[in-house]
Parts: sequence; C-alpha cells; structure tokens
Amino acid sequence: MPRAEKTTPELMRSANAMAVISPSTGAALYSLTPATAEQSRAAVARARGAVAALREAPMAARIDALNALIGFLSREQEWLLDQIVAESGRCRGDAMLSDILQLSGDCRWLRGHAEQALQDEAVPTPHALTDKHCRILYEPRGVVLVISPWNLPLAIAMSAAMFAFIAGNAVVIKPSEHTPLLEVFERIRRLHPLFELALQVVHGPSRVGVELIAQRPDFICFTGSLATGKKILAQTAPLVIPVMLELGAKDAMIVWDDADLARAVGAACWGNLHNSGQSCTGTERIYAHVSVYDDFVERLVAASSRIRLGTGPDADLGAIATQFQIDHIDELVQDARDRGARILCGGQRSVCGRYYAPTVISGTTQEMRIEHEEIFGPVVTVAAFETEPEVVRLHNAIPFGLSTSLWTQDAERAERLTRSLETGCINVNNMMLTEANVWLPFGGVKYSGFGRMKGVEGLRGFTRSKAVMLDVSRAETEPNWYPYSAAKLERAGRTMR
Repeated sequence: MPRAEKTTPELMRSANAMAVISPSTGAALYSLTPATAEQSRAAVARARGAVAALREAPMAARIDALNALIGFLSREQEWLLDQIVAESGRCRGDAMLSDILQLSGDCRWLRGHAEQALQDEAVPTPHALTDKHCRILYEPRGVVLVISPWNLPLAIAMSAAMFAFIAGNAVVIKPSEHTPLLEVFERIRRLHPLFELALQVVHGPSRVGVELIAQRPDFICFTGSLATGKKILAQTAPLVIPVMLELGAKDAMIVWDDADLARAVGAACWGNLHNSGQSCTGTERIYAHVSVYDDFVERLVAASSRIRLGTGPDADLGAIATQFQIDHIDELVQDARDRGARILCGGQRSVCGRYYAPTVISGTTQEMRIEHEEIFGPVVTVAAFETEPEVVRLHNAIPFGLSTSLWTQDAERAERLTRSLETGCINVNNMMLTEANVWLPFGGVKYSGFGRMKGVEGLRGFTRSKAVMLDVSRAETEPNWYPYSAAKLERAGRTMR
C-alpha cells in the first residue's frame, strides 16, 4: 500500500513519488508513493472478502467502532487540525467547523439513529392481497468505493465511509492526492478491529480511481467536479455500477427589500469566503433587490475588506488548496475584468502562498465565463433584480442546483420561492446550514448531481431495498391464477369502482 517517505531531491525526481505541498507556504510536507494497479485490485479484493463478516457483525459492534472514531476526533482534535490545515491550507476555524465538528456530528447521529432507520419496515397490503404480510429489508450493498475531494478532506471522505460502514458495507476510500491525510487515515483504521477489516484506503492520482472502479465495486459515492463526475459515469455505465454524485455548484443568494441587511451581509461574506471559497454550498452569485442593491453592495465590500488572511486561529481566510484551482479563479476574474466587469474589491492573488483576496464583482454579463462557470474560490458576483419572476428566471437559468440562500421576512414569498427555485437545498434567512443538519438529505439537481447524503434517505442509499411478502393463506388457489373466466373478470372490474 502507499507509504509516506521523507522528501528528498532524489524522491522528487522519482517517476512514482508524489509530493504533498503546503498551500500556505509552498513547502513539501512529505511524499507519497501511489498505489499500483495490483495494489488497487488487492484493496478491493480485501474489502470484498470482508463483506460476509460484516453482514454477520451486529449493529452494536459497528457502533462500538463508531464510538472509537468519535473519541478519536475529540481526543486528537488539535493534532487533526494541524494535519488538515497543513495539507489543505485552510484557516483553523474553517477546518474545525467543516471537518472536525461536521464529521463528529454525523457520527453521533449515526450512533443514535442508524439502527432504527435500517430496521425491517412493515408496509400495508391492499385489500385484494388478503392474508399477505409485506415488509422492506434494507441490506448492505457490499463494497462501497468513496472517492473524495480536497476541499473537506476528512469530513467528506469519512462521513460517506461511516454512513456506508454503519449500513454494513465494506469501504474503499480513495482520498484526493492533493490532501491525502495519509497518517490520519492510517490511525483511523487502527482504531478498531472492524475498521481494519472493513476500511481500505488507497492513495494516488486519478488513474487510481479508474483502476478501483474497474474492479466493479457494488456502489460508488463521489464528491468532486462535474468533469470528473462525467468520466465516472462513462466508466460505470457499461459496468452497471450505481453511483451517488455530488458535483459542481454555483449557489445563489437572493436578498429582498425587506431583508435584515446587516445579517444578510454577514451571511454573504461568510457564505462566500468560508473554507476559502472552496465549499460546495458556498455563495458565488448574489441577486439583491434594486431598492437595497447599492446599500447591500457597499456593506459587503466593506465587510470583505476586513477579512484577515492566514491559517491560524485568528485568521478568517486560508489558502487555496491547489495550484490549478487558484489559476482557475484568477482566469475567471481576469476574463470578467477584460470584458468590462467592475472589481469592487480584491481581484488578485497573494505574492506568497496560494491566497486569493476576497473579491466582489459587479456588472457581469453572459459573455463572461464567471457568469456560468463554477468559481470555487473567495469571489462573488452581485446583480440587481426587480421582480419575483425575474429573479426566479435568473436563478434557474444556471445548469447547477445545489443550495440557495433566500432572505425575506415575507413568509408567503419565501414559500413560493422555495417551491419555484431549482436546487437541492434552501436556506431561508440563513446560509448553508441545511448541510449542517444531518437529519436533512444533502445533494443537488441538474449538473450538481444526484443521490443524497445524510439523513435517513442518505443512509438507506447505501443499502439495497428488498421487497418481501409472506402469504399465510391456506387457500388452494388465488383469484388471479388460471383458469380465467368471465366471472373472474367481472369481479376484478368491481374492485376498481
């Protein structure tokens, strides 16, 4: 399996070694030897070999393993934050909120509610099926492959893995090669014998993901870009592997004339800059009612200008995790600038480290890439609107739909918009918090993907439902069996009246 090695010039020149770089300093943290195709096959084979044992393991044993992880997250909080900040470049506050607290909360919910959610479910039987008793079983799928991204390297990977594990599946995790958290995952596997049996972690670039999918796992949970999601669909379609995809987004915030502007501005600033803008549900476009637009924008620019860059406990905005991502952000902003948009604040990267200044842009048009491409950085566009149909049209014109923030004191308007806006999540007078409530299913529509994480729906997504009917009748025949007759047809027709 992959191993961590001391980074030396010789290793850096090796064809196989991959350097893990600190986004905030540019220093090499360690090097990683990616898994070979043979090692990927072996990992899936080990997971498949563990499936039978996991099916026999009682829920109490799985919860015992889950408790070990919950204790580890609390006990090793500072060490975990050190690892996450070093590899992702995010500020310590974002790492705490998004990775540690979120994962801990998800695990605690599973501990308290998974058993009930996965119990056999009795369902009603139609009158025509007298003496039949029906129920639904929720059974493990088998081997679940989790392919996770670099923006929340611990929470996204382990939350998906724990939902799959608690449902009785063996799990193969393929973390992002940019934030592999090698030692973190190794320590988690050693927390409990069931983790050593059920969790396999395979490191490496995108070709490792391709090799893992080729082993035909029973289910794939992927969080990442639309482009990679399409490649996964192309590979899995001939193999008929079911997938859960959480892909790109271009989430909106709609601010009405009756909104609490001070609160809305605070939410907009945090919603755009949280996790250095590298959040699936981060705000990338704001529509403010024309009557409050100037005031809102002035306040937002002022708030964004007060943001403190860095990775420490008192910093607000950390670094961008990868070089290609900061290049993408810069290209979108420069394209908007060249085509006539107004850069109200920010608009440039730092001289040292991969930081990008908080950026607010107005005057964008459809010809600009930033209007329709995901930014995934600390950049937001602002535009004015006048009517409800107009803002619904602007919102729904984007081919993504993950999460939307809606700000108004009019309850009827909020309800109308909640039902009209094409998105997977709606936050009314708040920002991004549907994702923080593990009771709620999380996922998107359109190009933002399909399938749901979290909640009962998300947990059952890691299972196969099995329909069961028990007939306690002792009759020699059934009304629907042969031979057919006019009398049977007449009686069947009467049941429809």
